[in-house]
Amino acid sequence: MKRILVPTDFSDCANAATTVALNIASKAQAEVYFLHMHKMASEGGHAHMHGGGSSTGLQHCPDEGHAKSELAKLVQQAEKMGVNAKPVLVINTGNERMMDYVEPYKIDFIVMGSRGASGLKEFLSGSNTQRIVRESPVPVLAVKVGNEKLKFKNVVFASSFEEDVHKQFLRVVEFADLMNAHIHLLYVNMPFNFKETDEAEANMHAFHKKCPRGTCSVNVYNALNEERGIQKFADSIKADVIALTTHGKSGFMKLVSRSITESLVNHSEVPVLSVNINVE
Repeated sequence: MKRILVPTDFSDCANAATTVALNIASKAQAEVYFLHMHKMASEGGHAHMHGGGSSTGLQHCPDEGHAKSELAKLVQQAEKMGVNAKPVLVINTGNERMMDYVEPYKIDFIVMGSRGASGLKEFLSGSNTQRIVRESPVPVLAVKVGNEKLKFKNVVFASSFEEDVHKQFLRVVEFADLMNAHIHLLYVNMPFNFKETDEAEANMHAFHKKCPRGTCSVNVYNALNEERGIQKFADSIKADVIALTTHGKSGFMKLVSRSITESLVNHSEVPVLSVNINVE
């Protein structure tokens, strides 16, 4: 984890993500990029400003100065914590996407605020939330207001433990190791897909071996459906993070898995760490 992207609209929700991201960055000695996508009222080209760059091709953009000022404050906040940070101001004519800036800046982790079903005005509303979680080539941590003081000591990794997600699980392990956290491996046992305990636990053993410092436990939880089981188990152990893998491709089972992740991002009060199945 070297470069963390924090999309921001300067709201309380985005500021919660900033606080969490800076705490993570200080531990990882990572660089933080604050991204603000600013709508331009008139038609024309767009400008991408990075760290005080010029806005060539633009005649006028209302409130652009305010956006620069707010980004500068975030950079100062980071510097006070000893974290190197850079502002990224994008003048958006309607064709820009947050994902367009992941690869150019070599981003390897995203921390974003979420208001739930409504989401951030620009980044996390409706289909945008789903698109970010579904398409992001890097892990995404979605947090809500009130999550700023979490210590991230209890991480739930919920999975069927049948898919080839060992590489993705290592990204969860990396996060847990950084935060010195305990990983609770969770299999949700459901009536329509019931497994005996020994069978379910056997599938988890390969993952258990990859845990750092032996800080993993194996858990089977009975519930009517997967999302309900994940939420109830997370509540029972006072989880700080729920981690899941999600899929960018189609297919019935992949759509089921994706919908669970996106629903938890919207409805869970616990931060959700999503790792795309296509993440290497």
